[in-house]
Amino acid sequence: MSSMSKSIRLFLRLCQGRLLAARNPEKVWRVGAQLTNMLQGLSRMPSGCTVNHRVVNGIAIEVIENTNAGANPDQTLLFLHGGGFAFGSAANYRAFVARLCKKAGVARAWVPDYTLMGQAPFPAGLNDVIAVWKGLLQERGQDELLLGGDSAGGNLSLALCHVLNREGLKLPARVYLSSPWLDPSMGMDDCRPSVNDAFLGPDLARAQDWLKRIFAAPYTTGHNPQDPLISPLLGDLSRLPPVYVQCAANEVFMIDSLRLVREAQKLGTVCHVDVWLGLFHDFILCSPRMPEGRAAFTSAAAWIGQGKLYRPPEFQSRIRQLSAPVQQPVV
Repeated sequence: MSSMSKSIRLFLRLCQGRLLAARNPEKVWRVGAQLTNMLQGLSRMPSGCTVNHRVVNGIAIEVIENTNAGANPDQTLLFLHGGGFAFGSAANYRAFVARLCKKAGVARAWVPDYTLMGQAPFPAGLNDVIAVWKGLLQERGQDELLLGGDSAGGNLSLALCHVLNREGLKLPARVYLSSPWLDPSMGMDDCRPSVNDAFLGPDLARAQDWLKRIFAAPYTTGHNPQDPLISPLLGDLSRLPPVYVQCAANEVFMIDSLRLVREAQKLGTVCHVDVWLGLFHDFILCSPRMPEGRAAFTSAAAWIGQGKLYRPPEFQSRIRQLSAPVQQPVV
């Protein structure tokens, strides 16, 4: 484990007690927004990438343009940011998505500022994402369309796929998810191993209770949390496009990724899950400075840009590789 990842895990442990003691969801959301804004200030746009601001079907978006040599002009990525449905923004993810486009060789990305639940709960944010996808189809429907998201954005990504299947609209060619939260209903099943979350601690029941109070309950207000558009893991997974997931063994949401690949194995859906040992939720966001994050970033870019599975040889021993249909690990 790198010194940077050890330092981040220590910081998370120091914050743990105070975080779990929080009772006011809006206060937690404000702290989350402050942290993401601070991280934004530490990030820099890569060379050859620019950002433009637009409004598509009433939704504000940032359009990342990658003009570097080798960028595929026929590929467009829709990336949905994380933040527990409560914080985060396109601006927070601007440099990350730009670096992802540059590494993947994708010419452009759309990153929407979907409605956060402090303004309106489900389905407002998802409706915004649907509206942006329809706008993308109108403008770039001839492109190879790609979809990505982290954490809550991973949830919205699969929920969007369910909507597209229902409405008979074009699906993305493939999907990339980082540490997705796919079941806010927090349903129990027999796929739940013991998890010592690097952020929320070893008490799984306490961690789940905190997630329900602070994020799931406010997001699902007035709706059944088992609705597949809220908990897309509970929807029809047989018609998903190929999916690649990266998560950490030390995060509560790892369980959702295990359940996803298990169901995909039953259905024959193409799904690959890499579980990284010893890391934490959404660790890929630390990619500029943390070796494990940089390696995962390279793998994510290979999938997004070319649909290739790449596992960095130097970290092979720290990645549990799961695939559907069941196959031998690909290097």
